[in-house]
Amino acid sequence: MKYYSLLIAALLCATVTFAQSESPVKRFPAFAPAAAADDHGIIYDQPQGTYRLYVREGKATYVNLYFKDDPQDGILGEVVFSEDGTTAWFKNILSHAATGTWVKGTIEGDKITVPLGQMVYWFENDNYGMKLARVKVNGNIRTPSVSIKGEITFLIKGNDLYLQDTSGDPETSTYDGIGLVYTEYKDENGHMQPAGEWAYYLDYNTIYHFKDVTPVTPPADLTTKPYSMEYQSTNGFQTGYLVDVGFYDQDVYIHGVSHDNLPDAWMKGSVKGNKIVFPMQYAGHMSSFMLYFCGGEAYYDSQTYAWKYVLGDGSATFAFDQRNMSFRTDGMLATNSADDHIDRIEAYLQPEFRPFTEKAATPATPSIGYYQDMNAFTIVMLNLPLQDTNGNFIDPDKLSYRLYIDDDEPYILYPDEYKGLTEPMEEVPYFFPADKVEAYSRSYIYERGYAIYIFQSGFDRIGVQTIYRGGGEENRSEIGYYVTNAINDVSGQKAALVQHFDITGRPVSAGHKGLTITRKADGSVVKHLQR
Repeated sequence: MKYYSLLIAALLCATVTFAQSESPVKRFPAFAPAAAADDHGIIYDQPQGTYRLYVREGKATYVNLYFKDDPQDGILGEVVFSEDGTTAWFKNILSHAATGTWVKGTIEGDKITVPLGQMVYWFENDNYGMKLARVKVNGNIRTPSVSIKGEITFLIKGNDLYLQDTSGDPETSTYDGIGLVYTEYKDENGHMQPAGEWAYYLDYNTIYHFKDVTPVTPPADLTTKPYSMEYQSTNGFQTGYLVDVGFYDQDVYIHGVSHDNLPDAWMKGSVKGNKIVFPMQYAGHMSSFMLYFCGGEAYYDSQTYAWKYVLGDGSATFAFDQRNMSFRTDGMLATNSADDHIDRIEAYLQPEFRPFTEKAATPATPSIGYYQDMNAFTIVMLNLPLQDTNGNFIDPDKLSYRLYIDDDEPYILYPDEYKGLTEPMEEVPYFFPADKVEAYSRSYIYERGYAIYIFQSGFDRIGVQTIYRGGGEENRSEIGYYVTNAINDVSGQKAALVQHFDITGRPVSAGHKGLTITRKADGSVVKHLQR
């Protein structure tokens, strides 16, 4: 039997989430992007008509490693209505099955009827697909009743859509909802399996709540200049990148704040005296969620060893230095998947925006922020300053780094150890473009030098050097060394048995105020907050 999970997030947390589970089921990779065209009747392209965004409410079942029953709350819904008001198309009709395809329904009065049996995905390599079905479960998830005949109905109430005649009870494993079933397929033993096997995707009690939102569009004659956006990440390092900033009358537009998720999105604020205020605003949608730019406060909870976030009114207020046209805040700027509470956040702590002019520069000396020998391998986290030796910001797109282990020869990364490589590499770009699917793999090289696994252990020292190719020149930093055996440093002097670092990886004294990372003589590492 085949069991698929479409949400990568579900795959990544499969080893740590076991709530509401049956016996474990086989896990397969997430679906590949939809094909451009085929002959299976699948609707891949967005239909013509009025496009509307919704957020879903309700419950859903799916499988990662275990059978799950989770809320749909906040998951994106996309619907297109024909101009003549007779037809509606739903994208990703199952909330946890991001196939990227559409199903078609007919509008009559205040109802939308969607025929069952519509194909929603085709596994090209394995020559089988998945269809929309009615699924009923009565106590045993392995023996459901399924049908691809008939239809499902959405009731139109104002601007919202309500899925009719569905229910579920996770306590008794009793469900009646819309789901996905497989077509006929050949199993791993080469035997043909009949069509109609449930894929464990099922939605019930679904409500589509309409969201009347539009992303920011800048004026056609807006002129922008490059700015550095520098901030502290929640992993404790200073980082940043370049954005485009334009001033238009009393408005301020920023392009590229969400570097990782929505790089093309714009954010708009207003100059109010010596402040710039950015209200909460819709940024766009990514995968299965709508994202908003918002402000707030963040603090580190020393009891739970986790960051806590407070939304407030959702606005972000920056102090504006009109003399050099820079602006900063001690608060937080974020992308968030809800407009009324903190959820699935991408946080930028204490962000500062400053005009940027590229020039040749020697990058500041990097350091090792965290090191742990795991015997079979070593975990290393790097602190790669985005500053030159004079404290000026440098373009991270033109920065890379090298590692040095025990000797002065660059450490070489090989394709058979690191996914994302096609040939040996000794210099890693700051924004290494590895596949995010591998983010929890030891073979993964993280962007920004956040972490890297080294497939050896027991060495005496490790060094890191950055290379900057800005302003038409190549300049290298000094090598920042970390003495792993805590006995001798590179000059032969006795090293400290207990070492203290701040959250940026800089060495500090034992009395340092704030969050401190302490490496003990036995190699163990602890975090503590000293006030």
